[in-house]
Amino acid sequence: MKLREVYGTPDLGNKRDPLDELVFIVLSQMTTGPSFSRVFDRLKEAASWETVLEARLPRLKALIRDAGLSGQKAPRIRAILRKIKRDFGEVRLDAIRGWPDDEVTRYLTSLPGVGVKSAKCVMMYSLGREVLPVDTHVWRVARRLGLVDPAVPYSRIHDTLERVVPKADRYAFHVNAVVHGRRRCFALRPRCQGCPLGRMSIYARAAHSLS
Repeated sequence: MKLREVYGTPDLGNKRDPLDELVFIVLSQMTTGPSFSRVFDRLKEAASWETVLEARLPRLKALIRDAGLSGQKAPRIRAILRKIKRDFGEVRLDAIRGWPDDEVTRYLTSLPGVGVKSAKCVMMYSLGREVLPVDTHVWRVARRLGLVDPAVPYSRIHDTLERVVPKADRYAFHVNAVVHGRRRCFALRPRCQGCPLGRMSIYARAAHSLS
């Protein structure tokens, strides 16, 4: 895979513990990598998830303020932790490790504010499942490479792309597409000139033909 040759399957800082990863993903929404990574580390150093669950909301908002949207993320994190505690008797997700993929997906997406992409991140990074999370970068790169039809709605993109990308390549495709989207394949003004995927990119070929 060309993306793997270029970027070498980098570590994006995701977590091996499924609950750590879930909170990490919630913090990552609508913010930058250094910001939410720093906030996650601060949160882990300050308290256990049990303690976070019992913390007063203003305190939790203050702890994660640097990640942005703390007014939305703090109540969401607490609601997630509360449901997990109610379902398993502890603030941990270890119980889902042995579940089949469809049951894990169903449970994770039943948590407050957790969508399919976040669930699949937990499954891929923390549970070692051969799934393919599709964030905005992966979606954009896949469309521009012609792997999926641009008309496919986001509600169907996970199933559609998983049919295209072999199981063994899904992890590498995800992490490398994220990096490619962040460094070169921008939503606006992508750096198509000199792009190592230029010959494979429908978008780049079309842009070049018009220039």
